[in-house]
Amino acid sequence: MIKKSIALVPRVSPVASGAGSAAAAPGNGAVALDNVDLAIIRMLQDDGRAAFTSIAKQLEISEGAVRNRVGQLTQSKVLRILGVADPMALGYDAFAMVGIRFAPGIDPEEAARYFSDLDEVTYVLFAAGRYDLMIEVICKTHDQLSEFLRKHCYARKEISTIEPMVGLALYKSMLKWGQP
Repeated sequence: MIKKSIALVPRVSPVASGAGSAAAAPGNGAVALDNVDLAIIRMLQDDGRAAFTSIAKQLEISEGAVRNRVGQLTQSKVLRILGVADPMALGYDAFAMVGIRFAPGIDPEEAARYFSDLDEVTYVLFAAGRYDLMIEVICKTHDQLSEFLRKHCYARKEISTIEPMVGLALYKSMLKWGQP
């Protein structure tokens, strides 16, 4: 089973302007979106393969306008259209969120790059609070997850503490950002 999804880059500043699509907003580098852009994004989040003709008909605009707006939204990196495989449906039964604290003097950005390069890691977040870094790890088996933790976490001298939070059941996995 493949989940179809739209990922939004969460630096979007929705602005109902009617002045056009994906225009640069003054000041903070955010992109200004009008109500038509937001409606297109909402429809594509529901079905990433929705036909531009169908979207155009629902919004009562031309297919070319939809095509241009989607092109501008993707070019400005506000919108990405992805095919996302469901790891559980593919037999990946071991997943965990891992909270990591580093030894004093360790650069979290450098550590984040290390974990970002590992195939088993699907999510890396530099955090403020109890952990310096949060990573999501998905493996086929619990033995592979255990090996990952031993090799990439417990064996690393720059890590002072790890807390693996092993998933037992997944009830919601939403790749939407907000509800535009």
